[in-house]
Amino acid sequence: MLEQLLSRENLLDALKRVESNKGSHGVDGMSVKSYFRLIV
Repeated sequence: MLEQLLSRENLLDALKRVESNKGSHGVDGMSVKSYFRLIV
């Protein structure tokens, strides 16, 4: 189950949803664009 949650595809889907909702920096201060660069 953890592998599914942390799969690249699932993380990208979640990131796209956050981006479409105009998500802001999290507690770590990382922007959506910075996180996207980490995944891709």
